[in-house]
Amino acid sequence: MHHFFRKVSLLLLACPAVVWGQSGKGNYSPLPLKDLTSFEKSSPNWTIQGNIAIHPAGLTKVKTQSGEGILVGNPGAAIATKLKASDLRFYAEFNLSPGAEGFLILPGGQKVRISDSSKLKGESTLTSGYVGQFPTQNAAKAPGLWQTIELSYDAAIPALPGSARLNTLSLNGVTVLETIYLPSSKPAADGQPLSLEVTKGTIAFRNIGYQLLASRKPLTLTGLNYKVYSDKWDSKTYSKLDHEGTGTTLTQEVTNGMREFHLVYEGEMDVTEAGDYIFTTIYSGPMFDLDIDGKSIIATGEATSQESHQGTANLTQGKHKFKIHYSRFPWRQPALGLRVEKAGIRPYDLHTLSSLPEPEPKPYISVNPDMRPEMVRSFVLIDGEKSKRTHCISVGSADGWNYTIDLNRGALIQAWKGQFADVTEMWYERGEPQLLFPAGLKVHVSGRSSLAALETNATAWPDSSNINFLGYNINPQGYPVFRYALGAATVTDQLVSGGNTLSRTFEVQGKSDKPLFALLASGKQVVEIEKGLYQIDDKYYVQTDKKSKPLIRPAGEVQELILPVSATTSYSMFW
Repeated sequence: MHHFFRKVSLLLLACPAVVWGQSGKGNYSPLPLKDLTSFEKSSPNWTIQGNIAIHPAGLTKVKTQSGEGILVGNPGAAIATKLKASDLRFYAEFNLSPGAEGFLILPGGQKVRISDSSKLKGESTLTSGYVGQFPTQNAAKAPGLWQTIELSYDAAIPALPGSARLNTLSLNGVTVLETIYLPSSKPAADGQPLSLEVTKGTIAFRNIGYQLLASRKPLTLTGLNYKVYSDKWDSKTYSKLDHEGTGTTLTQEVTNGMREFHLVYEGEMDVTEAGDYIFTTIYSGPMFDLDIDGKSIIATGEATSQESHQGTANLTQGKHKFKIHYSRFPWRQPALGLRVEKAGIRPYDLHTLSSLPEPEPKPYISVNPDMRPEMVRSFVLIDGEKSKRTHCISVGSADGWNYTIDLNRGALIQAWKGQFADVTEMWYERGEPQLLFPAGLKVHVSGRSSLAALETNATAWPDSSNINFLGYNINPQGYPVFRYALGAATVTDQLVSGGNTLSRTFEVQGKSDKPLFALLASGKQVVEIEKGLYQIDDKYYVQTDKKSKPLIRPAGEVQELILPVSATTSYSMFW
């Protein structure tokens, strides 16, 4: 027991609470958590702490560290904010003890469930995100990992008295509910507090942020001038002026039905409230560029079905010159839209309604395993990388543990839990990108080879090991067993669902010239919670045999968890 608490102390020191300044995630205003003065009245079951550590299996009591920035709740009275809200956006991070459950209570009295549902199969009233309707999937993480909840909410619907609307609800970056109408038990249009309630276990909250959505419009367009050029749609420059004019609102209709064009708008943005403004493009065409005061805010490529892209600009009060450049695919209906928002402001359009016609339907094409694992070969684009990985295979299990292997590098590059694969960009129309996207709760593992032969355990991990892919076999359960050659050694690599984990086993035949190691994880903080159990940032856990000898080592700005590999070596991951 003493050994565990020493490890917990290291975890608390290694992972300090993150407290927002006045400009938080997504332009949210922070709810101060220096003490309980942000709430109407306190009760003994709620405290402010500086950090918290929770064992994922609940083998020890919850450990806290004094300080500020984290609201910790136990069963008892709900706590209500002094903030009064009606229409709003809301964001928070939360951490659960095993078996914990509680609720976020919206201004209209509706309850959004927050619970330890990471081990539940499928969706039910017990799943995090339940709000009178089952979420589309179970996107909950394991206890002890910080999770996120984000929602957009309208407290009143003019056409439906006594109703509210949950526009979107996301858990851990996965959208689990959209456009849900809910009965309202309070006159929330006049402003009501948000409340938090814990009914079982312990729940901690941090980085609580909100946007109160007013309908004023602090940014308008003035002095609009447009020029329409007849250059080819894919031309990098434009010079063939067809016609020009002035207007009051953005619209692609000034092109008068031309099949190919480059449309350039210039004018001023009249800003009455200084601050950070988020601009969202919605368009269909080869390109859309937005410059403000000579600075590029949005510069995007092809959008085939009114995809959205965002950019942010900090604007002072007064006038700011802007320029928009948009071009059209000759074989698609033109569509040009620009939306703006700011903290406390409901997003609104700067274009005419007719400039953004109803988009062509675009299907959602998915692959979901039924009785046996599914395997899909595709390209994969990893966050932060500019080039696609071209030799990838993604494997999905019937119980929701999925992963992608880069066969060129023998690298486990991502793993996720829940629904398997979004293959729309592979199979819709020409499927030119050939990209597969995880459809569930994803963790980025590593872009580098999972295996390497190192001189010593201090040798730097290579970006791409001298590893040769030899193909794969299918085991009786339907999972692939990959084969690699590292020098004179042959290694098989098998990843299978363990029910509540993703388990991986290496088997070595022959002898390598140098010792073989596996890269189990890398992150800003790799912390040993207890013998054989490691937490990787707030992303996932790694479990090894207690008799094995993993090593946590520095690697530039991150830490790595490596494990010697010989004969048969196994480990597992869960989140």
